[in-house]
Amino acid sequence: MPGSLEVVTAAIEPHRAAYDLSLDRALSSPEIASAVGRLEFEWADVCSGWTVQQRSRVLLDRAEGPRVDFGWTLNAWEAKSGQRYRFIIRRFFDGLETEETRGEAELGDGNGPGRARFEDPNGFEVALPAGTVFPTAHSLEILAHATKETLPFWRLVFDGSGDDGGLSGVSVLPVAAYAPGERELPLPEGSSGAELLADEPGWRVQLAFFSPGEVDALPLHEQTLTLYGNGVADNLLFDYGDFSLRARLVELEALPDPGC
Repeated sequence: MPGSLEVVTAAIEPHRAAYDLSLDRALSSPEIASAVGRLEFEWADVCSGWTVQQRSRVLLDRAEGPRVDFGWTLNAWEAKSGQRYRFIIRRFFDGLETEETRGEAELGDGNGPGRARFEDPNGFEVALPAGTVFPTAHSLEILAHATKETLPFWRLVFDGSGDDGGLSGVSVLPVAAYAPGERELPLPEGSSGAELLADEPGWRVQLAFFSPGEVDALPLHEQTLTLYGNGVADNLLFDYGDFSLRARLVELEALPDPGC
């Protein structure tokens, strides 16, 4: 699918987006009383590669017990060749950092095989099987498959998070498609960035994340989102099992041209 990936990559709009998080009651346990939060996301072109910055904070109230305040940040760089990746992930609880994970990974030609090296919290290495991709390359592949109407598809994705050495099997299923100018949800009144989505086609997709080699088991967690042709995402649903969070786009702006 090289030609499709080139077309998809050329259409990406480096951007900064902010989302309001709320509890999806229909998919959450009755034991969860409420949840609110904020997700901030930036996808930038830095000429040598792509950078992604993500920051999230969630305040979750259970029917019994104290409020839970948790969040995380991600800072990552990925080569445009898709062969190198660096990441720092920090987790927070009650406003205090509880964990930091950092490392780097490299793939051979044609998506592997390769290796990931974790520096923190304890140095170790993880083998990356042939066919592994990094997160930005995976996002571009989703768009390429959606454009060519060749969903579903499955991939091994390494992002450095999780309990399986940062490696997950990800199944991507089609849910719906939207013509240019058609949106599920309007941007809130007064928000900026609506013009960036005005003429973009969109695809609603469901991602199911599995431990590597366990695709016949139940997924560890799932995400459903609408992905537009320029890479902007909206109406994200994060299903963690006992509760689900919905993220709705409230702010959107294009980033300056890096002048590569």
